[in-house]
Amino acid sequence: MAGENKEKDEAQKDSYVNKLVTRDAEFTIHMKKLKNPVYILEQLYLLRQNGKLSDEKKNEEVKKIMADYLR
Repeated sequence: MAGENKEKDEAQKDSYVNKLVTRDAEFTIHMKKLKNPVYILEQLYLLRQNGKLSDEKKNEEVKKIMADYLR
């Protein structure tokens, strides 16, 4: 138990690590070299909802979004 608290304290001191703990899972996001992860989720969601594009076009758009995000 003490080890868990120490680990949580260290993670909270690091401003580049965001942790989310739910009843079913624990998520840790390391954002040191990446842009805002919410932005990419929003872009992918909007692309998914676009019924005008074919699956191939959507795949191309996803590649562009990912390339821009990881730059």
